[in-house]
Amino acid sequence: MTKLNARTFSSLVYFEACGRLLSFSAAGKELCVTTGAISQQIRKLEEQLGFKLFDRQPSGIVLTQEGKEMLNVTQQSIESVEMVIRRLQAKLSDNVVRLKSTPSFVFKWLIPKLQEFNLEYPHIKVETYADEALLELAGADFDIAIDYGDGQYEGFTTNLLVKETLLPVMSPEYMKEADWKQAKTLEEASLLHDAMPWIDAEQDAEWRFWLDETRLVGIDSTQGHFFNRSYMAIAAAEAGLGIALARASQVGEELKNGRLIAPYKGVPSCRDYYMLIPKKGRANIHAYILKNWLLEHVDMKEDTTILNPSAK
Repeated sequence: MTKLNARTFSSLVYFEACGRLLSFSAAGKELCVTTGAISQQIRKLEEQLGFKLFDRQPSGIVLTQEGKEMLNVTQQSIESVEMVIRRLQAKLSDNVVRLKSTPSFVFKWLIPKLQEFNLEYPHIKVETYADEALLELAGADFDIAIDYGDGQYEGFTTNLLVKETLLPVMSPEYMKEADWKQAKTLEEASLLHDAMPWIDAEQDAEWRFWLDETRLVGIDSTQGHFFNRSYMAIAAAEAGLGIALARASQVGEELKNGRLIAPYKGVPSCRDYYMLIPKKGRANIHAYILKNWLLEHVDMKEDTTILNPSAK
């Protein structure tokens, strides 16, 4: 089997142009080389690969079946390289900030804030990436990340952004005749969980924490329905599937407009939202502008209507 070398990969650039244009002369003009040089590169590439890439015909060149397969994979590879180059160039651009967080926090809390930020700093472009249910920090391909955790992040400078509150919420119609002041009512309710609240957390970690903090006993924290994103549990609560343990930062609008109600008091969470900036890598001054702006504009005051809602 022929081992590919650097010359082989350089020849693939010539091949891609020929395969796309189906003309040695047109490929030569595009690459600023002679037609003879193109033909020689293709011939050497075919010799090294051990199969023909083109059929030479009086009317021009035609890709062989092997050539078609090679062109497809070559173009995919070139597109991948171009994509990485564009991403790296954007990252290094002075007015671009790459911000990464979890989908629930991005949709429910961050996007309205970014709209306000854009009005004050229209020249700063914020590229926002919603990661999976749990934030992937390996590689640090971002300028700022916002994560729900305990604040211990090796390799990052951290700032507390949102002091979170855990609050049971449900639709107004869910078990509306029940007396929610009675612990037995919660025993009969279906609990809705964010099953992946943070790395290595057990599926019922947040509900168990809330029950411990409120000293409610005899309630099985493992029962109910489980979701891998918190906003899915909140949506299930709105649909009347059960009672979700929401993060207060994500249900303010739903509580105000009555789509959700809170039959119990909220408790400070065992995790909060932190902003992370990698210690290594090029400093991005605009990332620090965004970080400071968010810290100045977040409301750190507890909303008493959330912490102490009226029992239904």
